[in-house]
Amino acid sequence: MNKKIIFALYTLAMVCIGFATVLEKYEGTNFVDEHVYDTWWFSALWVALTVAACAYLVKQRLHKRMAVMLLHVSFVVILVGALTTHLFAKRGTVNLRTGIPVKAYSDKNGNFQSLPFSLILKEFRIVNYPGTDAPFDYQSIVQFVGEEPLDSVSSPDEESPNEILVSMNNIGHVNGYRFFQSSYDADGKGVSLGVSHDPYGITITYVGYLMLLVGIIATILSRKTRMRALYKKAMRQSVILLVIVMNVSPLNAHNNLQAVEKDIAHAMGTINVLYQNRICPINTVATDFVTKLSGSASWKGYSADEIFVSWMIFYSPWEQQKLICVKNHDVQQLLGIDGEWASYSDFQNQFHEYKLKDALEDLRKGNKDIDRKGLMEADEKYQMVQMFYQGQFIKMFPYRLSTAVEWYMPGGQSLPREIPVKEQFFIKQSMDYLVESIVTGQKDKAYEMMAKIKLFQRDMIGELQPSNGTTKAEIFYNTLRSLRWPVFLALTLSILLCVVMLTTRGKWVKMAALSFVALLTVYVTLQLALRWWLGGHVPVSNGPETMLFMAWVLLLLTIFIGKSVPIITAFGPLVSSFCLLVAMLGGGNSQITPLMPVLQSPLLSIHVMTVMCAYALFALQLLLGIRALFLVKSNVSSTTELERITALSQFLLYPAVFFLVIGIFLGAVWANVSWGNYWSWDPKETWALITLMVYAVPYHSTSIPMFHKPLVYHLYMVFAFLSVVITYFGVNYLLGGMHSYA
Repeated sequence: MNKKIIFALYTLAMVCIGFATVLEKYEGTNFVDEHVYDTWWFSALWVALTVAACAYLVKQRLHKRMAVMLLHVSFVVILVGALTTHLFAKRGTVNLRTGIPVKAYSDKNGNFQSLPFSLILKEFRIVNYPGTDAPFDYQSIVQFVGEEPLDSVSSPDEESPNEILVSMNNIGHVNGYRFFQSSYDADGKGVSLGVSHDPYGITITYVGYLMLLVGIIATILSRKTRMRALYKKAMRQSVILLVIVMNVSPLNAHNNLQAVEKDIAHAMGTINVLYQNRICPINTVATDFVTKLSGSASWKGYSADEIFVSWMIFYSPWEQQKLICVKNHDVQQLLGIDGEWASYSDFQNQFHEYKLKDALEDLRKGNKDIDRKGLMEADEKYQMVQMFYQGQFIKMFPYRLSTAVEWYMPGGQSLPREIPVKEQFFIKQSMDYLVESIVTGQKDKAYEMMAKIKLFQRDMIGELQPSNGTTKAEIFYNTLRSLRWPVFLALTLSILLCVVMLTTRGKWVKMAALSFVALLTVYVTLQLALRWWLGGHVPVSNGPETMLFMAWVLLLLTIFIGKSVPIITAFGPLVSSFCLLVAMLGGGNSQITPLMPVLQSPLLSIHVMTVMCAYALFALQLLLGIRALFLVKSNVSSTTELERITALSQFLLYPAVFFLVIGIFLGAVWANVSWGNYWSWDPKETWALITLMVYAVPYHSTSIPMFHKPLVYHLYMVFAFLSVVITYFGVNYLLGGMHSYA
């Protein structure tokens, strides 16, 4: 009876928090907080679940298995800490203006609560990435004045013990109160700081995290857990069959369209500009520009550099070229085109008016007769060309004004008077001379003008200018990431590998498989390494990056355990190839960009990497489940093979769930450091918790005998992967939240 109560409460908790994330999408965060997360019944639900679980632990005498006992007790401690925070923590916001003392903060209900000290904002500053206007950090220097001596103050320096520095990922502490950066006023003279006072809940929760980590290590090392037995049972041969058909389209040949010579276009592609708030070569801009318009980094045999530079110079004929991909049928009708290819001129009528203007206006008024996504995608492509004509993509002339560096476009825009006449003349006229040299066929003068532009950049920003080696590396990376055929080839070969391993056994099969895995690993590692080097941070900050990292993890897993578990040699490359496909399909948003200030934390990399390792293992369990169900249905294999696959899946469940647990609670620590709150029921973290709860169920096969049946177990594992899909894709693209940048 006790098990049924626990199962009912457990299921109800998952349903409630899952439904709440959907409700938040339509009603807002405040509504869900008020009617779900902050209600008495929601807390009572978790308390009842905890009490019932504790009673069952005692009944099962789990204390005889200390490692497992420690795992379960740690979750109880974490929940006690969460309840303590919910009941006793104080939170709110304090608004500060420079030089004005403030001694109260506003709580979540809008009521003012007094502080035991006064706060005075001395200075607020925005720290940018060197040579750009992209924010690296937001910093507030705040002075504290108390009626009594302050006994606990975090100071930015030894000379000012009554001051603290509050910035992203750096919380200020005074007498148990924690202050974190929230927002700032438009004039830069005021800030809003989050306020948190939770002296007990955080401590209890962190103790729970520590116990959890010790419990995980103890479970892995313990000889009394199922892991060792499952490992021995699984380390034997088994295979998989999964068939898919993919096509690779050949490139079209060159036509006679007027274009800049390839070597000149390539040379211009090496000139650096300010793009996406980072200094990078024009080749990066060209690659993104052409990919956004046509879906590929080349068109009819022309490279991205050739298209970008040629359109810049010979704009009239290029406006007539049908290189803009428009897939939506409604938009095609509005543009008056047959098929999915449009030219820039197709977007304008005979009076040079934008054809989609009225449709966009109707869409803003709520007209749902036209597909919103298709219309917005087409409009985005048109606006890209407009930005191109406005010179937004060729901010190539930097100039240091005071301590800041500003980047300017070539041409006749107004320049600050602080810039000397000579430099102003160069900024306004150099591109005209370069274009003239190209049009008249004076290649030597064109190369000379490009060299002068680079020299101007070097004189203005010095060491901030990327080296020639860095520029070449980025151009190589742009070429690598724009190639589609390696991904389709990897996918095709991985499918063939599965078929061959099913029908043939021999040393040559193993050698071919290992060679394929090694080459694919080198390819993925090269992309990750280049992106890490060029971006300056571990590449796990957005969707395509995390998919690339997941592919890399799976390939390493294949290399390390593929010899002992041959079925992984078939599964690993297949899942990795699908990850690469997803990363490639998201390539339109995969530009290397500076990290947002809140992401400037080493915890980001560890948090994302551990979670993606868990997802990679869950994906392998999905394919193992499909293979097992195929064996059960077709009855073509021995019971021994099914048992081995089941044992392998059950074995992988341990590291998969452990990785997810560690990733979730590292994310909680990061959130506590950044936002002053270790859990906020954001849709992403909520669904990560649901995923953890879903995959924790088959852990308890001793208490749930039906999981002893391979059919039931594998069916559950196949459907369990839906929670991963919702967590990674559903939340990112449908539910939103603080993790929408991911």
